[in-house]
Order: sequence, then structure tokens, then C-alpha cells
Amino acid sequence: MNRIKHEHRATVAHHSMAMVGGFFGVYALLNRGDTFGSSATANLIYLFVAGLTGSRQEFTIRLGAAAVYISGIIFATWISRYFKERDFRYLSVAVDIIACLILAQIPADTDSVLALYPMFFAAAVQWLAYTNASGYNSATVFSTNNTKQCFAGLTEYLCDHDPAQLARFRFFGGTLLCFHAGVVYCWFCMRAWELKSIYACIPLLAWVGIATRLDRRGGHKVEEQVHRDRAKYELT
Repeated sequence: MNRIKHEHRATVAHHSMAMVGGFFGVYALLNRGDTFGSSATANLIYLFVAGLTGSRQEFTIRLGAAAVYISGIIFATWISRYFKERDFRYLSVAVDIIACLILAQIPADTDSVLALYPMFFAAAVQWLAYTNASGYNSATVFSTNNTKQCFAGLTEYLCDHDPAQLARFRFFGGTLLCFHAGVVYCWFCMRAWELKSIYACIPLLAWVGIATRLDRRGGHKVEEQVHRDRAKYELT
């Protein structure tokens, strides 16, 4: 019973942060020149393109974005070593809130990639802080692997009727639904407040903090057992 309750709480915390990931994603894409600020893939591609075409200014800005993203990963990896007792996820929520406050002050005419530096850092920290829940490895900042895991689990269940695959489908499907619920919520907020709509993400983050607190009460020992049982799903 304790394990089931803990899995549920961990899932709620994870899915709640996925809503923040969806909010961040559409905010960046629609407000900052179709630039996705929650991952490094597109930025790194354009970084190399800028180097090949000789665009020195774009190369410098994108190199800076890559450095910010990498610094977020380094910071999260290092600082998490000291948060085993207090839970590193709380710091991630705080970093996201600070990023929202900074993003709201950046003028609309700022270079789109440069304007998203705070999001690059915050997303990197969030990715490492909210990467595991209920024995699954799942990102809350983008959807590609969640989509793969969701429909691979569904296919496996339809073929073999394995309840574990149905649970896999439900978890990753829930992550996708929450991520895109965040997209819808942000879209309506942007219609009303444009760039300042990033403030509307702060109530979501407050709820993530509450959900994380409830999850903490379940204890880490249960989570460790879940991870051992579902080790085969530890995919990035």
C-alpha cells in the first residue's frame, strides 16, 4: 500500500512539472522567433550552421546559449550531490521561478536566442531534477522520448497483454497529456498578456512544489525499490 501511494505521489509531482515544461516550450516558440528554449538540439545545429556560414554574431550568441545550457547541467549534477536529504527538486522549482521573473523583463526586440538564456539554464536543471518517477526515466521538458515510450508500451500491451506495459503506457501517456495541457494553458495566457504571460507559470510551479512535498512524505526507500523492479525502462 505504501508503495502504491508513493508511486501515485511521485507521478503527480512529475506530471505537474511536465505542465511547466509544456508552458515553457510554447512560450519560447511563440514569443521568441520559433526558438525552443528547453533543449539544446536545435541550438547546437544552428551553432554549427552559423560557423559554416560565417555569421559571427549568431555563432557567438548560440555558443553562449550552449554554454548556459551546459552550465545548467553541470550545476544540477554538482549541487544535487548536496541535496540528498532536502531534495534537489525544490531547488529546481526555485530556479524555474527565477527564470520566469527574468524572462518577463526581457524586451520583445531582444535577440530570440539571447532572450532565452534563463530558460536554457532552468530547463537543464529541471531535466536533471525531474527525470525519474515511479521507476520510469522521463523528461518533463520535451516530448520525443515520452511519445516513444507511450506508444511502444501500448503496442507491447496489445501484443502480450502485460499489465506492466499498460502501466508504462499510462505513465508516459499522462506525461504527454500534462505537457500539452501546459501548452494549452500558456496559449490562452499569451493571448491575454503576451510576454508577461510567463508570470502565469509561477502558480504551476507553486503546485509542483506542493506535489513534490507530498511525494517526499512517501520516502525514498520505496522509490529505490520501484527503480530496481523497472530497471529495464531506464531509457533517456
